[in-house]
Amino acid sequence: MKTVLMLIALVSGVFSTSMHATTKQGYQQATVVRVESHETSSNYAGSNPSDAPLQSVVYSYEIGIRQDCTMYRTRYDSAFDYVPAVFDLNHPIQVNVKKRVIHVNLPGDRELRMGIDGRRRIDDQSCPGRN
Repeated sequence: MKTVLMLIALVSGVFSTSMHATTKQGYQQATVVRVESHETSSNYAGSNPSDAPLQSVVYSYEIGIRQDCTMYRTRYDSAFDYVPAVFDLNHPIQVNVKKRVIHVNLPGDRELRMGIDGRRRIDDQSCPGRN
């Protein structure tokens, strides 16, 4: 009886691992091509800055990601002045692009979901179908 239960546990573990592996299949290779700090401007129009309402401190970075012949512009926001190492320039990353969202595969089997602010086609020597 113990061997049957162990066999069932082993088979279910292998099955769940293969199920997990298939969920990551939508990811494709991309490269980080731009990381720039993005300043959030205040909308206060008064004459005395000390009367301005308090603003939360959010560090924002504009991230450029190239996947094949498409450049995606997205933003990474954090409460800390820190950009993960996965967003280093020319760093290869795994992405899963949807209509308005890009999912970035992070170390430790984590995923970061970021909105796409813009996209454009790149026309250079490395892109097929270039005129």
